Amino acid sequence: MSEITLDTIYREVKDLKVLIESLAETIEILANPKELKGIRRGLMDLRKGKTRSWNDFEQELKKEG
Repeated sequence: MSEITLDTIYREVKDLKVLIESLAETIEILANPKELKGIRRGLMDLRKGKTRSWNDFEQELKKEG
């Protein structure tokens, strides 16, 4: 069994903090009807093939200035 050090505990707590913040943000998004509607619309667009590549999007932005 490996030795538990303060450094190991610090890293584990730091990782746990990031995970908790991520979960809180996910809950916040899922609780917002507007954001959830946008996510659903985006998923529907994906299924229908109404998407474009990042490169195409970049080229369009460059054309617009």
